[in-house]
Amino acid sequence: MEEQVIYKVIQVLQEKAGLKGRWYARTGKNDIDGQLELKADKQKQIFPVEFKRDVKAIHFPLFQQLRDTHGDLIVIAETIYPGVRAQMRNLGLNYIDVAGNCYIRKNDWFFLIDGLKNETPAPLKKDRAFNKTGLLLVFHFLNDENYLNVTYRQMADDYGIALGNINYIINSLKEQGYILQQGKKTLRLTQKKRLLDEWILAYEEKLKPLLKIGDYRFINGNDKEWEKIPITDYHTQWGGEPAAKLLTAYLKPAKLTLYTTESKTMLLKTYKLAPQDNGVLGIYKKFWKFNMGPLDTVPPILVYADLVNTGDPRNLETAKKLYDGLLAAQF
Repeated sequence: MEEQVIYKVIQVLQEKAGLKGRWYARTGKNDIDGQLELKADKQKQIFPVEFKRDVKAIHFPLFQQLRDTHGDLIVIAETIYPGVRAQMRNLGLNYIDVAGNCYIRKNDWFFLIDGLKNETPAPLKKDRAFNKTGLLLVFHFLNDENYLNVTYRQMADDYGIALGNINYIINSLKEQGYILQQGKKTLRLTQKKRLLDEWILAYEEKLKPLLKIGDYRFINGNDKEWEKIPITDYHTQWGGEPAAKLLTAYLKPAKLTLYTTESKTMLLKTYKLAPQDNGVLGIYKKFWKFNMGPLDTVPPILVYADLVNTGDPRNLETAKKLYDGLLAAQF
């Protein structure tokens, strides 16, 4: 599948941009998928390649890391949607998709083709481990691997999930190689970084929209002094950019995020809020059934997910600092 797409990309690139390509699958470098040689007139350039079926913002930190390691990386994909292409150009990431959309910049080379439509890819088969209920459990497993070994009854009681569905979720994770049996009764996670990436993608698309309570503004202008707002228990916590600022001391938030178990009435009263479309503060329901870490911030995994899914360059830079400082040893 991967090489079929790459050869199709080479063909369409010659048709649309006049660039001749040659693919080298074996380079001796295990962290890239191969190299692409491109020729224009008498000039030739060689690019390291990372292949993705389709590209999401979650992939940007990897692309940036590979570019820093190997130089002028090109991302080849079956599908790159217009908004993602714009984000990649903003980050200076080269790309080509099957439709012929491309952004290639190296030395005095600059090729940009945009607006070509691709056939809509077949939807991926739905999986119970990454639907709404599965995402709840996977998030708990990623934060506390010991939770894999509590009873299904406890999981069902904690999250309001039918026992049969929990069995489907656990078996699906086993089949995908994310859970291994260790001894007769002990389960443990494997491929944790890959599982984290899968969770982040699915969370943004399938769970987070269902958690949105609304957008608000502070009546008294507290958005400028949000750090002074008292957060005294686990019921309401900062997420996203403000949580990243508290955890890394690196980012000045442009958008504020809270996760809460409090009612809308209590939120308006306690924090002096008023509803406002696209307001500076977005509020979401808390969905996890454990407490760990600082009182005032959600778990770092969720902070990382919210930063990466924005695709914003400054958030991606902060996400990398957060991952390296707080998450890398775990994954």
